[in-house]
Amino acid sequence: MRALDRIRAGRTLSVYEASRQQWADEVVHPEKLDLSGAPGLEFGIGPEGPHGGRVYHQMRLPAHAETTRQLAGLFPFQAGRGTGASGAYIGPDRYTRGPFLYDPWRMYQAGVVTNLNMLLVGVIGTGKSSLLKTLCLRLGAYGVKFFVPADTKGEMASLAKQVGAGHAALGPGLDKALSPLYAPPRPAWMGEEEYRQQIYQHRMTLLKALGETASGRPLTAWEDTLIDLALREVTRESSDRVKQPSLPELVSLMLEPTAEMAASVPVELALLKAYSIEIALRFRSMLFGALQGVFDGDPVPLNLDGPGYVIDISRIRKSDAAIALTMTCAQALGDLTLTFSKDRWLKVLDEFWRQAQYEAIVRRTSEGQKLGRGDERTASSATLIALHRISDLMGSKPAVRDLAMGLLADTSTRILYNQPTDQIAATVEALQLTDVEASLLPSMPKACGLWKIGTQSALVDHLVLRGGLEWDLIQTDSRMRAEGGEKDFDQVANAEAQMAREIGGVA
Repeated sequence: MRALDRIRAGRTLSVYEASRQQWADEVVHPEKLDLSGAPGLEFGIGPEGPHGGRVYHQMRLPAHAETTRQLAGLFPFQAGRGTGASGAYIGPDRYTRGPFLYDPWRMYQAGVVTNLNMLLVGVIGTGKSSLLKTLCLRLGAYGVKFFVPADTKGEMASLAKQVGAGHAALGPGLDKALSPLYAPPRPAWMGEEEYRQQIYQHRMTLLKALGETASGRPLTAWEDTLIDLALREVTRESSDRVKQPSLPELVSLMLEPTAEMAASVPVELALLKAYSIEIALRFRSMLFGALQGVFDGDPVPLNLDGPGYVIDISRIRKSDAAIALTMTCAQALGDLTLTFSKDRWLKVLDEFWRQAQYEAIVRRTSEGQKLGRGDERTASSATLIALHRISDLMGSKPAVRDLAMGLLADTSTRILYNQPTDQIAATVEALQLTDVEASLLPSMPKACGLWKIGTQSALVDHLVLRGGLEWDLIQTDSRMRAEGGEKDFDQVANAEAQMAREIGGVA
């Protein structure tokens, strides 16, 4: 007799029959079944005996549809499994409590990131500088060298000296000159023509960026031509290693172009002088005004055989314009040199807010970032851009914002330290943060950062043992208190015009 027939006849179902009947026939309701003989048993529990155990039933339920925001609330205690790649120890993951390891090269090989570049954002006093030095120091154990082209605060000198890295200081009275037009030796695997073309393109990109930044506008055709002619003239001598011109030597030719230079176009010499004199004077003002003491002296020996190299420009404090231009020249010097290197390099661009105001400089930085990708002949380099707020990178002009978004697109690792509430909206929009990630930013304690690596996120406490071997090299609190703190950034409404006024001449 079927179970339904037995119920209709008033017979009592066994526990096993009742458990099956719940799913077999929906017209039978639990209140019609008598389970008094089996207290504590519920539907789905099989009978006692050799065939006891839970009875399996195929539940006929509709699929659950929900938004990702609601689903996150259904699993509040779930934590990620980590990146799966080894690397330098940063500190404990706040959710998994496991060690958080980071090496962009290993993560690239594991498919976690699509590029090696990094962005570090943190307001003053959150531990941003300490993390920079930790990455330089600990990644060295994995064969990664560090290059700091512009140490604006002089914080990297002790680290460089302790690990045996190269160090050079620029500034008034030091008799050391920055040579941004320096050409490294031609690698054995590179042909002569390819080598010369790369050197020329790199130099022209830098000089045009300096000219546009100093004048506060795009260069005219006459000005572009003058820079090209002066550069070709000053490097005309043939040798296995392209002649090393100095910037003063180049500016001298721009002020007094030769008849041969004009004839090579060809244009009249008088017209060439008349229509390009302004840019020549701008370059002269840089040398003897904003950048005085930077390019006059013995060239800085750029020896990259050690574990790293630091260029200290902390003594250059004449103006923000001078610092931004010096940083750009130093970065250009490193970009080309690292391009020919067989080693892996971490290039640190700290205090990038000083340069992010100028369209030409941001464009040149983007080009330098692309140079570090490497190929089958050279190793790649990772660029780490550090600033206080994401709004510092957006600039005040649409063109600068577009370039900044390109820089962000080329950074697979984003490290966010504490941000004030008025910066949350801009940060969320630029970096596509979730609501949960955005809610963490204003309340994160010092040295705690949100790491977004590819599609994964982690909340990490940066750990340095107080009194340990690293402590004196990494911590910056004592220096900050002694010098009155780190300079904050107030965005200039028209940075190009301000730069032109500081350089001299007509804005």
